[in-house]
Amino acid sequence: MRGISSVIKIHLRHKLSWFYLPWIIMSFSFLVNLLLSVLIGGEAFYTGGLATIYIFMFVTALTTAVQLFPFSMGFSLRRTDFFLGTFIFILLISIFCSAVLVVLSQVEVWTGYWGDKVHFFNLPYLSDGSWLVQFIVNVILLLMFSMLGLGIGAFFLRFRGIRTFITLAAVMILISGLSLIAMRYEWWGPIFIWFTKQAALDLTLWMIPIVLIIAVCSRQWLRKSTV
Repeated sequence: MRGISSVIKIHLRHKLSWFYLPWIIMSFSFLVNLLLSVLIGGEAFYTGGLATIYIFMFVTALTTAVQLFPFSMGFSLRRTDFFLGTFIFILLISIFCSAVLVVLSQVEVWTGYWGDKVHFFNLPYLSDGSWLVQFIVNVILLLMFSMLGLGIGAFFLRFRGIRTFITLAAVMILISGLSLIAMRYEWWGPIFIWFTKQAALDLTLWMIPIVLIIAVCSRQWLRKSTV
């Protein structure tokens, strides 16, 4: 437990990356979108600015794994402790950010979407359901993006640059190939219809097994990585 708490303390020293920058960037995006809504006027204005925090969590988790893992090993911390400490920290950050997003979503509704019909934090489909449902959806999404970043970082530490690049390229080619197959056999229509029939909570619950698989793989890659 002492090793895990030490890893969490190491992460807490990087407040700029985990706490300040995501919200500063998202606040800037919100203000820009608010200004645009005033200039455009008229109908409701829907933005994709909320994606900023998910992307930032992905990038931060990736860079954290690559930069802090060798640093932590210099303090004779166990690899398992680094993984568990990082995973617990990411989970706590996801819970914190989700709670803030839910509050901001409710404030957006109470203010009449900021008086200009700006939908930034409260979006159709993603914000459907009670505040508890929204909280769970956000936690899972934040955790998913963060663990994906951590997994890629752990893979890089285990196999280094060339193999990581080749693997990512192979994954992109596979996705492109499946997309072309779906287009060739006209599967996109049924797929889209199936997705529209699922609630956001239903879809995000499917991400939990993926998060667990990434977690298991990340732990193994970190255990066998070289500093």
